[in-house]
Amino acid sequence: VMDNNLSIVLLGKAGVGKSASANTILGRAAFESKESFGPVTKNISVETGTAFGKNVSVIDTPDIQGSEEQIKNFCQFFLQDFKPSLFLLVIQIGRFTEEDNKAVEAATRVLGPERLKNCFLLFTGGDSLETTLQNYISDCRTSSLPEVVKAFSWRIHLFNNKDGGQEQVRELLLKSGHLTTVYYFSKCQKWITKLLFSTFYLFFVQL
Repeated sequence: VMDNNLSIVLLGKAGVGKSASANTILGRAAFESKESFGPVTKNISVETGTAFGKNVSVIDTPDIQGSEEQIKNFCQFFLQDFKPSLFLLVIQIGRFTEEDNKAVEAATRVLGPERLKNCFLLFTGGDSLETTLQNYISDCRTSSLPEVVKAFSWRIHLFNNKDGGQEQVRELLLKSGHLTTVYYFSKCQKWITKLLFSTFYLFFVQL
């Protein structure tokens, strides 16, 4: 039986859209989010909600390069009671810099090999992308991005946080194995039950 609870942890450097992505997942403005060159999130913060039948705890973290030990301790001690967990390393569409690479290295140290298997690279800025995400990555041949994506076994996803649509959240949950046909079967069951009830009601009313 699939667990109905899910913890989602957003990691990355400052200003890449972690808080905006957290808001997209929850479908509401739970975290402060604004375009900024500096960090908006100063502390680890948690907000809860529901997404496609899941009870989700979304955890927003500060700049990973300045809070590596804090985030590592959080993952080791707090999250051991919150399973399953999905980790999202957030990267903004644009030039993949040395700072971005350092953030990836920090996330790798924070998570360790086991948790890294449950980590996706979440690209933000889907509204500005004029090609597919796969083509964008392949075209970044002068940076280490293709190697990073390969190291993550192409566990990638794209968010357009300006759109905020829930279809992109559904696709992420499907890709990561946290949303299966069980959810849709449950929805169909409820629909069929309502249909049968309505049919029987109309039948007896006409008698």
